[in-house]
Amino acid sequence: MKRAVLLFALLLSAAGYVFLQTNSPAPKLANIMPSGAMLYLEAPDFSRLLRDWDTSKMKADWLGSANYAVFSRSNLFTKLQEVYSQYGEAAGFLPDLNSVMEIAGTDSALALYEIRDVEFLYVSRIADADLLKSQLWAVREKFEQRQAGGVSFYLRTDPTTKRTVAFAFAKGYLLLATRDDLVAQTLELLAGGPNPSIASDRWYRDATAAASTPGELRLVMNLESLVKSVPFRSYWVQRNASAIRPYWAGIADVKRTAGAVTESRVFLRTPNAVEPAPPAAAGISSLLALVPAEAGLYKAMRVGESSEAAALIVQKLIGPQPQRSSNWRDAPLAVSPDSLAGSEGDLETRIDEQPLPADAGISDSVAAARAMVDKSGARALLLVQSSSPAAGTFVPMPCVIVLEGVQDWNRDDVRSSLTAVAGKLWTTSQLGAGWVSGTAGRHPIERLNGLGSLIFTNQGRFLFLSNNSGLLAAVLDRVGTTPASGTVTFAAGFRHSRERSNYERVMKALDFTSPAANTGLALPDRGDGASAFFSGNMASLSRILSGVTEVRVTEQERGAVTAQTVLYEMAQ
Repeated sequence: MKRAVLLFALLLSAAGYVFLQTNSPAPKLANIMPSGAMLYLEAPDFSRLLRDWDTSKMKADWLGSANYAVFSRSNLFTKLQEVYSQYGEAAGFLPDLNSVMEIAGTDSALALYEIRDVEFLYVSRIADADLLKSQLWAVREKFEQRQAGGVSFYLRTDPTTKRTVAFAFAKGYLLLATRDDLVAQTLELLAGGPNPSIASDRWYRDATAAASTPGELRLVMNLESLVKSVPFRSYWVQRNASAIRPYWAGIADVKRTAGAVTESRVFLRTPNAVEPAPPAAAGISSLLALVPAEAGLYKAMRVGESSEAAALIVQKLIGPQPQRSSNWRDAPLAVSPDSLAGSEGDLETRIDEQPLPADAGISDSVAAARAMVDKSGARALLLVQSSSPAAGTFVPMPCVIVLEGVQDWNRDDVRSSLTAVAGKLWTTSQLGAGWVSGTAGRHPIERLNGLGSLIFTNQGRFLFLSNNSGLLAAVLDRVGTTPASGTVTFAAGFRHSRERSNYERVMKALDFTSPAANTGLALPDRGDGASAFFSGNMASLSRILSGVTEVRVTEQERGAVTAQTVLYEMAQ
């Protein structure tokens, strides 16, 4: 009897051990990936995301678009294609999307350690049967074997390019990297080794602690390391490294719901970065309530430097300043010794008068607008803009600017200030620049009787400036609307579906194309095999993203943390 009881106990213990081994929670992937990464991307079901993309209409439209054709000839694409081919030589085959889908499991992560040579580590939970059917497993005989953490892994280095591909399969995980030490360290971490992991890095730890629940895709950023990278600064399309520099870590989570994609971002400010002033949250919310349905683009923000608000007023309503920029990376053009030093056109150049100033003469207007903003103590600003089709070639873009001051605006002071703002650009000695009363819808306004269109009205702490009575009336109709709950320090929105047709019309006008041309995704070329830049390249990108009807951005400042939410509304 005792032997039977002992045998039963041993069997029960063995069964319990097997149960614990097969049902123990999977290790967090960041815990088994070596520290020192610049970016860390993870997905709880990477395979499903790839399948959704592969069968999507957006992918088909993108690959067949003029925008993709132009991108495929870009310097960045060429460099990435070169790296891709070199790693393909090292692996023994060139992987396509189907090859990637073969090794895409559920719980997956990718860490980027170096940008210039695209050094990365990929880890994915994948079934044995799926791995055995993959092309990577089929070419393993071309690899040499090494060991780490008591597990064998495969390694192959191309003698010409010196590129390395290494992979291993351990405890249900596929490990694939461009450096053998990354695979070796991961295997040691899987075996319980003491080496530091991404999860122990402060940028990852603090960023994930400040974020909400993970989404279908999570990106954690070592911003301090990224900004120091020359390839990042060279190829980062936004060219805003200075805006990123005040933050040392960040995280973004993407979640999909019916009819929308939501991206939640959190950025951690460096200790020595200047924290923003306490926000006028109530002002931002009250300004957002004024955005009408007719708006194609809107932006609400606090007023930091009054010069920025003044420059915006002049740029949008008075006289846009021409953009003068030079690309310092381009060498100056060589001048042919046969070219003439001048031409007959130079005979029209006066030498007894100074040329126009570099600021196109708007400095006085900006100074007058700044004095007006300073006097009122404006603390928040709303910009509302739209496109309005008209007969002919041109597409007017009316706008409304709303300023919220700390006190009520004085109508006489505003009238005098705006006269000074517009006077020197629109009139000579302010002749004929008088103010006349009128209406915008059912609202009384004052209009400057000059060459341009400048309208204003004030209601308590709010000053409304515009160049179009229709859009201004739509904004004024919303005065008194209850603001949405919640505190935000910045908000913006773009209604893509509303602006698409006029956007394409502008793009065609820039390229001088006929209205009937360029109606498809693959657009007619210029005659040299390349699509027209605006009506072909840029317009086709808008068509690819036609399923995105609206984008809304909100931002909150919470001490040393900046939190952003980006909502992409999708067509049903």
